[in-house]
Amino acid sequence: MNRAIEIILALSIVGGTMAFGGVQTITFSIMEVVVFTLMFAVLIGQTQKGEIRLPLPIWPILFVAFVAFQLMPVPVGVLGKLSPPRLADLGMIPGTTWAALTVYPRETWLGLVKFLAYIAAFVLAAHVSDLRRNRSMLVAVLILLGLVEAAYGIVQYLTGWQQIFTYVKKFDLEEATGTFINRNHYAGHLEMVIPFVLAAAFYAFNKWVRHRHAIHTTMEGEERSSAAQQLLFYMFLLTLLVVAMVFSRSRAGILVTVLTIAFLSALAHVKVRRKGWLLGMMGFFGVVAVYATWIGLGPVLARFEMMSDPGYVTIEGRFAIWKDTVRLIRDFPLFGSGLGTFEIVYRQYQTTQLEYVVDHAHNDYLEFAANTGFLGAALLFIPIFYLLVRMIFAFLEDRHSYRRSITLGCIGGTLAILLHSLADFNLQIPANALVFAVILGIGYRVAIIDRERDDSGQSPH
Repeated sequence: MNRAIEIILALSIVGGTMAFGGVQTITFSIMEVVVFTLMFAVLIGQTQKGEIRLPLPIWPILFVAFVAFQLMPVPVGVLGKLSPPRLADLGMIPGTTWAALTVYPRETWLGLVKFLAYIAAFVLAAHVSDLRRNRSMLVAVLILLGLVEAAYGIVQYLTGWQQIFTYVKKFDLEEATGTFINRNHYAGHLEMVIPFVLAAAFYAFNKWVRHRHAIHTTMEGEERSSAAQQLLFYMFLLTLLVVAMVFSRSRAGILVTVLTIAFLSALAHVKVRRKGWLLGMMGFFGVVAVYATWIGLGPVLARFEMMSDPGYVTIEGRFAIWKDTVRLIRDFPLFGSGLGTFEIVYRQYQTTQLEYVVDHAHNDYLEFAANTGFLGAALLFIPIFYLLVRMIFAFLEDRHSYRRSITLGCIGGTLAILLHSLADFNLQIPANALVFAVILGIGYRVAIIDRERDDSGQSPH
């Protein structure tokens, strides 16, 4: 049963990613139906066994309750105290006595359903990821999917064949985007996969070290040779993924990837304390730099050089959007304008590029603060940062080598998206948000549930 759930969940991730990142309504609707159906199957199976035990922490439930409160009608007198701008909007509708906090209930309902789908993916990933007994198919599929996206993007960049299957791209015509429309969202996908390939290399390195210092028998020699080959293979895959990231020309993606790999390398060194590991990672960065330079880094460097232009702050649209979004947040500081309402409400605050429709804030933290206020944003992000810290401690203390390597990958994938969210909106892209939810689910399982079971001495069965 668990294996079937894992396979179907993995296929939904692949399908959503391949279908332009799941940004089309029909695509994500199918993803929602799949994860809700799987969740229902798990509940039915547990009900038949007489006990419902879902790996679901309290914090997503609190966020859902908060959004439900945004949708709940309240007297206009109460509404005026909770959200004066919302009451001012209602002043144009005579006879209104009850109304919801959200400016547009329909959009908030849609946003809530999306979030419930992400919670379902989180729970399913945590439910099937018993890494004390089995290898993770979800992680294997994520790595394979990332490699396909990387190869696709490299072909786009080197050949100029700027298509996504039969669709001819209209934007980012000189960058690698894989099956995504936007290079930054392509980079967001890759930066969640790269840590798992690095973690696989770390696992192979540990095997090589262990067999290197073991008794020298024919069997040990073969195991050592196999581990060395695996290490080289994963380092090659890591190089391929990072080169694809460079060719995306996403400045935030490239910087986040470098910072994430550097952090994971240092964290892994704290665990193994082997000079060979650090030397290997330094050599890896050197190989990537040489190869990327040989292929051609001119267009990539040109994007970074733009940041030194005197008028860059004015030209770069993000800064203006952030400034206007802050004004929106000031009007809806505690409860927000309603989950999923940013595109509609922002129009009242937009001061630049008026010929364009701004659908996202290009900063997930600001967008969630605008939609759900400081209370909602805190309910969402503080537990994620807490889980990240728990994963780091779990990695440092875990003696199970495979599970430890998967934890390292979860740390990297989580950290990368949290950093990239400062300058983009990957959490608003359904396929990337779904992958992020799965990574958090696996991380929650290994860092909290499994550690509690280990401490209590429970059997993995």
